[in-house]
Amino acid sequence: MKLDTKGIAILAFIVGLLTFFVFMPSKGLQGIPTALQVQTLEGENLSLDSLRGKPYLLTFWSTTCPGCVAEIPLLQALNQKMQNTGFRTIAVAMSYDVRTEVEAMRTQKGMTYTVAHDQNGELAKQFEVRVTPTSFLVGADGNIAVRKMGEWKEAELEQKVRELLKG
Repeated sequence: MKLDTKGIAILAFIVGLLTFFVFMPSKGLQGIPTALQVQTLEGENLSLDSLRGKPYLLTFWSTTCPGCVAEIPLLQALNQKMQNTGFRTIAVAMSYDVRTEVEAMRTQKGMTYTVAHDQNGELAKQFEVRVTPTSFLVGADGNIAVRKMGEWKEAELEQKVRELLKG
């Protein structure tokens, strides 16, 4: 069997190009895009501008993402620890998630923090989300303090939140 080196080289080039575009650095989103709203599973329209004054975590996730599902207990524990500080966790399910499955997972996993569904994908587009989980720690000033692609380590996340709460 003869190796087709030209074909392998073309395939490697295409894979490399796709990898670059999927994981290339963002344009440097620093602040929350203005006038953005997300609809919670309860039907509340939550304006991200209304959250100014207190830090919060905005995390994009999916019911089909193993890392996202594994991260739920960590986010739940953080939500419990920070409940009297004004800090808030908002989990935004991706547009390709089925709403009933998002609701079922929230119930099954006991998610007491705010859960929303980005039904049309506009919020993920505004935040340049390419993979899940992708999280944004937002300071009280409304600026993004940390953008993280992938799962959080519990100690790292709690430390960052406490730093934001100090101001």
